Amino acid sequence: MSIEREAADWFARMRGPDAESLREAFEVWRSDPARAQAYDDKLRVWDATMFLANTATGKHRNLEGYRSRKFTRPTWTWAAAAFLAIGIGIMLALHGAGERDAQSSSHRLESAAMDKVPRTIRLPDGSKVILDRGARLQIAFDVGERRLRLLAGRARFAVAHEKRRAFIVEAGGGGVVAHGTLFDVELLPDGTDVSLLEGAVAVSSLHAGGGSIDLEAGQSVSLVGGKLGKPRTAASADRQWPRDMITFERQELVDAVAAFNRTSSIPVVVDGSVPSGMKITGSFHRSDAEAFAWQVAETFGLQVETKDDGTLMLAYPMREKDRKNL
Repeated sequence: MSIEREAADWFARMRGPDAESLREAFEVWRSDPARAQAYDDKLRVWDATMFLANTATGKHRNLEGYRSRKFTRPTWTWAAAAFLAIGIGIMLALHGAGERDAQSSSHRLESAAMDKVPRTIRLPDGSKVILDRGARLQIAFDVGERRLRLLAGRARFAVAHEKRRAFIVEAGGGGVVAHGTLFDVELLPDGTDVSLLEGAVAVSSLHAGGGSIDLEAGQSVSLVGGKLGKPRTAASADRQWPRDMITFERQELVDAVAAFNRTSSIPVVVDGSVPSGMKITGSFHRSDAEAFAWQVAETFGLQVETKDDGTLMLAYPMREKDRKNL
């Protein structure tokens, strides 16, 4: 079997019901550079399909030919492969349209992070974006500017340098203008956070009188109620989120739990019985909330309670006399 066929099979399997049980074998297979490249090629086609499914060409494409076929392999396996094939067809159709009218063409796309881990996508200009779990992003590129809008969640932008077109990210009433830099943008319930890792960016409020700030590498700023706050030092834990490991150095327990929850599919909460002032140091796998909760519990003499909704709660063990009073 060719590497391309193996990559297509693994791509389908990792989007099926047995993905978690296959992950270890998948990582072993993907450790070979040639296989990793073939798999990444499939991911790029998938991302382009997610983008293009919302265009007029994608929405009006006739899929009856695909529906009429009878598949002998598991439905979910062929569904992913068929989606890849459809995506290639859509891209070819749009490519032809662009050749007919190159001056008026533009990229208006949307993508979402559907996997259980952050995913990387490549933009038409060569820039890269890492979307956190649950993040949604709109892209509108034309001959004059590269404009994106973060609709939900958090994203990291690695911007390809262009003198001619500015790279603009809008999120929650704020805007970031960058040229060849690396930065994070996160939508929060009460506002928007921007953190600069490399280069320089200008952060502006889209509201009248909201202000504008030039950030330096290692700084963060929040936009709340249409107004920008003062720049602050970016927390090291916040900069690690695209990696599976998260590291804390004498960080308040409640803050560490909040940072862990940003990329965890299983929430961890701290009960009100746990006093403030506990500080945690160590490295943990973001993908294993249960292990994180139990390691914290063992460190501070707590217990882990699993709620009906799956939430893991850290609390002090209940004393016997308190149990009798229930």
